[in-house]
Amino acid sequence: MQKFIETEKQNIYYSIVRSNRKTIGISISPGYGVKVSAPRMVSDKQIAEVLRSKSSWILEKLSYLENIKSEIPKRKFSDGEMFSVLGKEYPLKIVINPQMASSVSISNNCLVVSLPQNIYEDNSENRTELIRNLIVNWYKQLTMEVISERVNFFSKKMEVIPSNLIIKDLKSIWGSCTGKNTININWKIIMAPMDIVNYLVVHELTHIKIKNHSKHFWGLAESILPNYRECSKWLKDNGHKLSL
Repeated sequence: MQKFIETEKQNIYYSIVRSNRKTIGISISPGYGVKVSAPRMVSDKQIAEVLRSKSSWILEKLSYLENIKSEIPKRKFSDGEMFSVLGKEYPLKIVINPQMASSVSISNNCLVVSLPQNIYEDNSENRTELIRNLIVNWYKQLTMEVISERVNFFSKKMEVIPSNLIIKDLKSIWGSCTGKNTININWKIIMAPMDIVNYLVVHELTHIKIKNHSKHFWGLAESILPNYRECSKWLKDNGHKLSL
């Protein structure tokens, strides 16, 4: 259920997700708006007070999201639509293959989705959803392959060992490193160029050594990846375009 607070400029609508965390966190994304992650024992009134204290920042972010809305792809999952894989654009090609199960691959510089005849002839809404799910699952598998290799490469250079690697659908962040050194990665990063993939991996591996964003953190990350700051800026400026 959405709640809201009133400000001088406009109401701020938000949702609350409670967990065993110790602090209140605020995330803002195009798809989910303002989401507050809060400890179970914190009251709605306390949350509203935190939001009011940060209302200027929240309104600034909401305004930014409204301005970039037109840059977020509106997917139709139809022939010829462009999909990015590691920064390279591929046109979608849907083919009928009666003898095989549904599949996704890159072939002849196209992102090829093969569908059995009966599925291809299904109604448009069901077919579109199926194609989307096939592409998402294919992206996730590729992300695990690429990120695993990159984590292995940079872990040796940085002399760190993550306890686990999880590829998941993160709604408002690109990655995280837990207190137990599990690395979580947003599968959509596979749409970005390899430099950006490297940046995200190095960022999260650096958190195994340094759990904050201090000068020491940035210095260590940049020592491993000299173009670290450029990549960080690229993801901030273009991350919203990496969308399905």
